[in-house]
Amino acid sequence: MPNADMTLTSLYQPRIREHAARVRRDKRLDSPDVTATCRSPVCGSVVTLDLIILDGIPTRIGWKGRACTLGMASLGIVVRAGIGQTESQISDVAQRLAELLRGEDKDLPPAWEELSVFCAARDFPTRFGSIELPFEAIAQGFSKLK
Repeated sequence: MPNADMTLTSLYQPRIREHAARVRRDKRLDSPDVTATCRSPVCGSVVTLDLIILDGIPTRIGWKGRACTLGMASLGIVVRAGIGQTESQISDVAQRLAELLRGEDKDLPPAWEELSVFCAARDFPTRFGSIELPFEAIAQGFSKLK
């Protein structure tokens, strides 16, 4: 069992907890262009994003998160790194994250390098949905504007 304990310890490493702590308090936007809510059917995590989008690029992101530490950590990264990124750039990063979680070595753009902390989750596929949830919400937001 020591291996399982070590794996769990690496999964909830301080960097992941730091990212999650950044978004523990909801920060909704008063007049967003679009709001998107996504829920993980596996664990029940829920993420709501409020987006202000100018010329196809998020200029402000508000949030409400009711997710596990991993989902909140991912949310903390997305709300910071997603500002100023195009829909295509965010979609590309979401794909790279999915591949990274499934064991592939992927280079991440500089704004998104912190997503590498989720390599520790590779042995926990039931957690992937929560980690990917903020990306699903932002994609849903973009699609609502079309």
